[in-house]
Amino acid sequence: MKKTVITALLALVSIVGMNASFAAIGYVDYGKVSTDYALAKKYTAELDKKVNAIKAYTTAQDKKILAAKTDAEKKAIGTESMKQLKIKQQDYITTRTRYENDLTAKVVAAAEKVRVAKKLDIIIKKDSRVTGGVDCTLDVLNALK
Repeated sequence: MKKTVITALLALVSIVGMNASFAAIGYVDYGKVSTDYALAKKYTAELDKKVNAIKAYTTAQDKKILAAKTDAEKKAIGTESMKQLKIKQQDYITTRTRYENDLTAKVVAAAEKVRVAKKLDIIIKKDSRVTGGVDCTLDVLNALK
């Protein structure tokens, strides 16, 4: 009896193992998607503008502080500058998060369409794989258009 149960369990494990070894896995190169997808390019350009505006603002405020005549004036400019800088930084963070969430949702939806069309079990990020898999990057980019 024990021998029959053990044999049945071993057979089941080997069948499950065989099925798992034939899983169809695809991958997406997110780096390529971020450089080739028009919306990602647009979002990156907008975020770069915000970063450059923050840099320009801090440079201008530093000049104002240097030009101030009294310590009280320097302190007032510095205090106001810090307040405005925090607002600009928070705007940047909020915008970046919104853009990242939007892009992620679009890429995931496109990847799901590709996964179903190619009859894959899963699509992962290229960076997560060690070797093998089906490159679905171009298919995902086409689905995003």
